[in-house]
Amino acid sequence: MTITAYASYDAVGLAALIRQGQVSRHEVAQAALQAIETLNPALNALAEVYPERGNTFSDQHRGKDEPFGGVPFLLKDLGAAEAGKHQEMGSRLTKGFQPDHDSELVKRYKAAGLLILGRTTTSEFGGSTDTSSVAGGITRNPWNPAYTPGGSSGGAAAAVASGMVPMAHATDLAGSIRIPAAFTGLVGLKPSRNLNPVGPDMGQFFFGLAVQHVLTRSVRDAAAALDATAGPAAGEFYYTPPQFSYTAALTHPPTKLKIALNLEPWLSAPLHPAVVNATLAAAQLCSSLGHEVEEQRFALEEAALLDCMNTIWAAYTTYGVTQLSAAMQQPVSTDTLERFTLSGYEAGKKLSARDLIRVVEYTNTVARAAGRFYENYDVMITPTTAITAPLAGSVDGHAAGIRWADWVREACAAAPFGQVFNIAGVPAISLPMGFDEHGIPVGVTFSSRMGNDALLLQLAAQLEKAAPWSGRTPLLYAGRQS
Repeated sequence: MTITAYASYDAVGLAALIRQGQVSRHEVAQAALQAIETLNPALNALAEVYPERGNTFSDQHRGKDEPFGGVPFLLKDLGAAEAGKHQEMGSRLTKGFQPDHDSELVKRYKAAGLLILGRTTTSEFGGSTDTSSVAGGITRNPWNPAYTPGGSSGGAAAAVASGMVPMAHATDLAGSIRIPAAFTGLVGLKPSRNLNPVGPDMGQFFFGLAVQHVLTRSVRDAAAALDATAGPAAGEFYYTPPQFSYTAALTHPPTKLKIALNLEPWLSAPLHPAVVNATLAAAQLCSSLGHEVEEQRFALEEAALLDCMNTIWAAYTTYGVTQLSAAMQQPVSTDTLERFTLSGYEAGKKLSARDLIRVVEYTNTVARAAGRFYENYDVMITPTTAITAPLAGSVDGHAAGIRWADWVREACAAAPFGQVFNIAGVPAISLPMGFDEHGIPVGVTFSSRMGNDALLLQLAAQLEKAAPWSGRTPLLYAGRQS
């Protein structure tokens, strides 16, 4: 199988080829490794490759009931962990760290037949909208390597957009699935809170703000992946029960929807004309498909929203750094951590129990406001980001004089709509709906009520059919390689 042919299929398509015997798992694995070898030097999307898995892979598993049997896949170097493989989280502090067990999500990826060929780059502990770090270097956008693919799942986005793999694991605390999806022309679904499992090592991932899923090139891959992973594991603190098959839902277009268009971010930030134009075009497309669209939003206090993000992020930074420093027997210093992480660590040490309770209670305020809103509207449309893709490495997390409050404010201002969906726990999906003046993709986000992931996927599939993006490929793309 040539890498040109390989890159032309999404994950569902590759799995079908393998299942039908048209191509072997070994051939697919070799094509993926060739694509990685060809493209990764220019993109720095992978922190580590596992070539032995492709070189020794055979068809011994053919016939198993695996939805993604033999499909190449990558784990983000953060979140879901694999036993015996490094998980360094983009940090010098955790260099050489190896989990001794698979997370529940990794178990489900393997049960689905996915072939994990490596781990993708992330900013340090996922704390930046630019996937660059002192430990891992700068990750670049395949549409134009001078620009960033976003963060913190930028390595996953660059790998999928360039055709190294059709699908890759990603995490999202404040936009880390949706921002890279927007900047690289991908589908980025942030599922409902705890629809995908976060255990066994976590019960409330950042007090329920953070989730995990995948970045894909097609809507059907996002749906099929959710079919393979959704649902609680034993002992979940709380969870969103999965609906009927998300893949099956795609066969039925949504009925007429009442859609709210929102171009007024909850965190004040100027909107780039390209993202405004893409969002308005998406709203017009929804109208042309028979949906009712009107401008509407729900109100939130900006200061309280920033306080929530600032406090929860700092608290988890302090806790995580303390635990990892002890486990790795390494000091907490500029020799092991970037200055933005250190600023969060110091800020977290000053927090009180009252501070934490205040912001956890505020998450309830946001969730209730969103819940009331989505009783009257099926979907909200917003820009995914306020900005277009910045230059790669332009966000310096190790610069002198970083203040935590400023870092959080600037990170959140890059995608000033997105944090609300994390706090509320509702599903949100970014779709590629336009380009900026440099020819780099722009994303538009569609959100809905808690547990309404299937409806979002139905609408996304309808939009994908009406305005297909599969034929648009980046400059650095496996399908262009000879």
